[in-house]
Amino acid sequence: MVSALGPAGCGDATTPTGPPPGPVPTALEIRGLPEEPLEIGTVVQLTGWATFSDGATGQVDPLWSSSAPEVASVDGRGFVFAHAAGETRITATLGPASAEAGVAVAPVNPDLYDLSGQVVNHNGRPVADVLIAALDGSGDRGTVTSGNGWYLLQNLEGPTAVAARKDGYPEVIEHATQESGELHFTLVGGAPRDSFGGGQWIVGDEIPPGRYFTDPESYCRWNRRSGFSIGYPAGRAALVPFESPPDLDFIAGRELRFDSGQEIVDIHPGDAAFRSTAECGEWRAEPPHTATQEEIRPGTWLVGAQIAPGTYRADADYLCLWLRLAAFGGGQEDVVEDGLVETRAGAELTVTIEASDAGFYSDAECGPWTRVEDP
Repeated sequence: MVSALGPAGCGDATTPTGPPPGPVPTALEIRGLPEEPLEIGTVVQLTGWATFSDGATGQVDPLWSSSAPEVASVDGRGFVFAHAAGETRITATLGPASAEAGVAVAPVNPDLYDLSGQVVNHNGRPVADVLIAALDGSGDRGTVTSGNGWYLLQNLEGPTAVAARKDGYPEVIEHATQESGELHFTLVGGAPRDSFGGGQWIVGDEIPPGRYFTDPESYCRWNRRSGFSIGYPAGRAALVPFESPPDLDFIAGRELRFDSGQEIVDIHPGDAAFRSTAECGEWRAEPPHTATQEEIRPGTWLVGAQIAPGTYRADADYLCLWLRLAAFGGGQEDVVEDGLVETRAGAELTVTIEASDAGFYSDAECGPWTRVEDP
């Protein structure tokens, strides 16, 4: 260490000096304050904005506090949590600067109430995708039933007429009051339809079992189901934290992450329900394509009626998947033979489709298949 000495080479060292002090906050502003009283259970975030001694301004991270945390508390990030009706003062502090603002929490309206219930059909089976609409009163104007037929309408006020609506069923209207608690609906429909779109459909009651075709868009997802709910059994938790619960009613299905020329499904008489997304389009009992193709495009195709049996070749990309199918239920039991390209360099593939095969599936990574010879 080098010390500073006096003229004779000795004496007291001089007092070291640091860098000059930086700008300090001279004013602080709280931004993001709600214009109306908060509802109990809601959260808003406030931010601090400071002016410094050198004239600069900018967003800062002040210290936050609440004068009445039982009404509304505030954390270190400025998030205000509304707990009970009343008023509090939120204070932000940064060095010598501080700011204060009032936040109010509105009392709960004692006249508001929630309404829940289940919609079933005449056989007691839950009906999904039913619009439950409040025809008068205030609050939610409508919601739809989940896969197990349940719904929740919130913040209704006073006597309210509630309608249950789904295509294929006559509308049913019931009347709810604050004392209702639960309000259930029974829908009576006509004959099962042989064409249908996205949503969940009851097999036998809403759609007949059988073979259906569609010309889907990318990210069409469908599945056959043994029941009407998703989740694990009562009393059981997911084995891995944050893991999605297993879908216990799932039988089989497929997700198409490409523009498929056609998709086919066999819905079995023992299936409880069939579910598909809007991207799948409309399912029909008649195939949209009736001519035999010269080459096989990505999608699922009938052998004989839409593609001829024979040997085909494709210049496939990485993760090309193809399946020779005995049926179209979506399960492994329907697969006669399969193949997957696991090299990023791609591959030249050859597959022989037999006349006994029911169908053939390949995805977009396989590209078109060109016929090279008869079986």
